[in-house]
Formats: sequence, C-alpha cells, structure tokens
Amino acid sequence: MKRKFIFVILSTATLMLFAQTNSNLGKSSSKFIKGNITDKTAAVREASESEAEWITNQAIRFCLENKILLGTDRDLDGLAVAAILSISPEKIQKNSEIKKTELSLNLIDLFSQFDKSSTVQIAVLNKIVALKDSVPVQPFTKTLNLYLQNNENGSIEQGVFKNILVTLAEIGDNESFTILYKFLSDRKYQAYYSEIETATIALIPSAMNEVISLIKGQDIQKISSTFALVQKNSKISQKNLCEISENVLNESILITENSSGISAGSIDMQLTALSILDANKWTRASTLALSYFNLSKKFYEKGNMNVNQFTTVISSLRNIAPLDAVTPLTSYLEELNGRVESEKQVSSEVALAVIKTLGAIGDKAAFDSLLAVTYLNYDESVLTAARDALSGLRWQ
Repeated sequence: MKRKFIFVILSTATLMLFAQTNSNLGKSSSKFIKGNITDKTAAVREASESEAEWITNQAIRFCLENKILLGTDRDLDGLAVAAILSISPEKIQKNSEIKKTELSLNLIDLFSQFDKSSTVQIAVLNKIVALKDSVPVQPFTKTLNLYLQNNENGSIEQGVFKNILVTLAEIGDNESFTILYKFLSDRKYQAYYSEIETATIALIPSAMNEVISLIKGQDIQKISSTFALVQKNSKISQKNLCEISENVLNESILITENSSGISAGSIDMQLTALSILDANKWTRASTLALSYFNLSKKFYEKGNMNVNQFTTVISSLRNIAPLDAVTPLTSYLEELNGRVESEKQVSSEVALAVIKTLGAIGDKAAFDSLLAVTYLNYDESVLTAARDALSGLRWQ
C-alpha cells in the first residue's frame, strides 16, 4: 500500500512537471522542435527574446549534427545563416566563459564544415568580428591562418577571401601578418593587393618581431617597402614606430657604408627615420644619430645630400643626442671656422644649423668654437646666432 502511494505521488509530480514545462514552451520553440528545416529557420527568425538563445543554440547544433548527412543543402545553409545572425553580442557578453568558449568553437565548426557555402562562411566571419570583445577569438584566428595556408593556390571564393582579410585585420596575430605579407608579393593575389595591404598594415602592432626581421639584414628595397607599410599605420604606438625607425636607419647605414654609392630614395628613407626619432626625442639612438651625422658629412661633401637635408641631420642631434653631440659638433664648427679663415666657401645654412644646435644644447664646452665664430668673416645672421648661442650656455 505504501509503495502504491509513493508511485502515485511520483507519477503526479512527473505529470505536473511535464505540464509546466510544456506550458513554458513558446510558440517558436514548439515550431522549431516539430517543424522541418524551413520551419526551424522561421522559428529562429520569429523567436521571442526569452526563446532566442535556446533556439539559436539548438539551430547551430542541428546544423552541425546534420551537415555530413545532408551535404550541400540550401535549406540547411539558410538555417545556419539565420542562427548565426541571431546571435546577440550584448547577450553573449553576459554568458559564462564556458558558454562563450563553446560558442566560439561552434562558429569555427560552422566555418569549417560549411566550406562550400560562401554565404555561411561570410556570416560567420562578420559575426566573429562583432563578437571579438565578447568571446575568445584566438582559436578562430588560428583557424583562419591555417585555412589560408592550406589554400595558397588561390582557390578561396572571392567574397570569402576578402572577408577573411577584413576579419584578420581585426583579430589577426603575428602569424597572420607573416602569411599576408607573403601574399603581397604573390602574383596569384595581385587582384587583392589593396585589401591584403590594408590587413597587413593593421597587423603591424601585433607583429613587431616579424617586422624587425623584415628589416635586419635585408637589402635597401626590402627595407624601404617594409618601412613604407609601417608608416601607413596611423595607430602604431610611437614606441614601436621609433624602434622600427631605429632599425631602418641602422641597417641602411650599414648597407651604405659597404657600398660605393647612395640613391636619393635611400637618403629620403634615412631622413624620414631620423625625423621620427627626432620628433620623439629618441635618445636611445644617440650613437646611431652621430654615426649618421658623420656619414652625412661625406654625403654632403660629395653632393649626394643637399643643404636642407644636411641641416636636418644636424638639427636632429639636439633631441636625439644632446649629451653626445657637443664634441662632434664643436669639432665640425672648428673645421668650418678654419675654412672661413682660409677664405674658403662655407654654407651659412650649415653654419647656422651647427651653431643653433649647440646653442639649444647649451653645453659650455662649445664656448671656444662659438666665440671664434664672432671674430670671423661670416654672414651677419651667423654672427648673431653665435652671440645668441654664447649667451645661452649653461655654466653650472
């Protein structure tokens, strides 16, 4: 009798629970469970806010479980796209880390399994960009990197390829940079050069080691092309930009010292790198800047570097090498003074640049050479600059 009573209680409780669950099952949820693929797609689109997450998850699961069985199927593709589009970044943000990771892995599976449907793949790519601040994206980045490497024959559908580039520009890593940089010189991808370049430029901050390796030990042309890419990234930190500029200047100096000539393009590149170091007062490059000053004197004397370029090099020393530049600059000023004494031609612009730089640094060690200027037959502008520099020297 007691057993019969317990059975009745349990049966009643089960029926009540089923009835409660069934009553809570929304119209769209019921439609999804009972309907065909077209009905399921409609249910995803029509789901109420309370049903949406459950139906979306069920739709994704259904697509993944039945993809192999159904193969290429437009209705299944439609359900997959509807499910992907229904994912709400705002709601996902509130989910647990486990659920976020599960969603990220499901999106990877959708992208990989629906590789014959550009519509599904593009929907996944767009959604992962929208979710990049809500779910782990590194696994997806690795998937895209591998996908590109496995399809280097250029077989990826055009729309998918362009969307992969856009996606990697947002979530790519250093490996993505290396892959895309290689594509820049691959003739198979010339039609996409602009899009590849844009993505590659965007990835520079996350691939500093790779960028530096593209500069060190390379020829001038390779250094120049890499440096040009770097300068197109307006979001790169000044620290990273200076590190790259320092390496560009250093490598180009080494190449120049070991060659018989120097091109105008190489000098322009060197001056651009120097100007970046100057603007950021990158004193870490003090020794390098002085090396370039010595090299620039030779360029100037040979006519490879014009007056404006040479004075730019001289002026940069006040910010890059304020402690170490005094001795070489005073030595050079003494050399200029000697030429004037010998009634040889000396550029007033060059003399002014040296004097003003020494004056800006203000080291008293420059006193003798500056004082000597005031007794020589320089232009009045040079004499005035020397007097101003002398009055600004620090003696304490």
